[in-house]
Amino acid sequence: MKFAVRSLSIAASVVLGVILIASILVFFFVPAPPSSNAPKTNRTVVAGNKSSQKDVGSWLLSGLKMVGLSHEKELVAFMVENHETARPFQEGIRQALLVEEFPVEGFISRFALVFDKNDLPKRIGPMRSLRPYYIDALEPWVSTVIHAGGSPEAFAKVENGDISAFNLLFYYDKAERDKEVPEPHNLFIKRAKALSLLTKEVRGTEWPPYAIGTPRTGSAALVVKLNFHNPDHDVVYTYDRLGDAYVRSSGDVKNQGAPRNVLVLEMPVESIGEYGRLTIPVVGRGRAYLFHSGIMQEGYWHKKGLYSAFTFTTAQGDPLLFAPGQTWMTALPGMDRLKWSGTKETKESKG
Repeated sequence: MKFAVRSLSIAASVVLGVILIASILVFFFVPAPPSSNAPKTNRTVVAGNKSSQKDVGSWLLSGLKMVGLSHEKELVAFMVENHETARPFQEGIRQALLVEEFPVEGFISRFALVFDKNDLPKRIGPMRSLRPYYIDALEPWVSTVIHAGGSPEAFAKVENGDISAFNLLFYYDKAERDKEVPEPHNLFIKRAKALSLLTKEVRGTEWPPYAIGTPRTGSAALVVKLNFHNPDHDVVYTYDRLGDAYVRSSGDVKNQGAPRNVLVLEMPVESIGEYGRLTIPVVGRGRAYLFHSGIMQEGYWHKKGLYSAFTFTTAQGDPLLFAPGQTWMTALPGMDRLKWSGTKETKESKG
């Protein structure tokens, strides 16, 4: 009798264990239904000239779809300068979900730092002015941007578009000047002041909006170099195996950030206008190189329209696979400015 009871107890434990394991497998590997709030533009993956419908909310991870990886976030962008004098005083970069980096006048780069409204850092800055191609690149992921000044083209685009912009030069009481930082690179905004501007609902976006996974093929890339033709602005990313991230150095700043993904997009400068302002078309298609986990993936970026989201694919039309965590996206006029190294030798991007 005791043997029978013990056998039943063991059998019940085995059954419960199987149910528990099955529940865990279902939770992690069965795709969740797509969110009705996800932007339609985030559901298209472009393969050449053909488009196929795929849910970017749950992507392939080593061949298996993962649930719970995608979450709706209320995204806000902050314009932050990257002048060599301002660089040592930058705040907020490491907490950003996404850093969008474009060249501005003099081909010095500038950042749009993208955060979840509900997870802002304590302070962000130094704040800087807005350019129109940042707006084009942020749409439709981001619906709100905070900046300090801007070009006439940027103001016109804000006026005629559907993105909300808060110019700190008109909301000066929301900003602060740090007396310990040299002017004019000392304008910052604190979390509480930023939230006081964001009184209206911020549009939700499914995040991450791109494929998450481990690339099966790709060349080794332990060092990535971006050439801005100026030692004060040239960038070197060095892969840190322990942190599984790329440590970024720029000029004299040796640890500017540590993104999991380094994404380099080829976006030629169409023209240089008044005061050296650049025209950079963001809509279209061009080459893309994605670096994560010490591996380089080669492919293409595509943006069908101003209100369409970026898609990133291989030459075969499969999605480029990103790592979870921060992505640093840099636009370069040509891929001759990009080099990477897997050993001691440095490779140039294929021309």
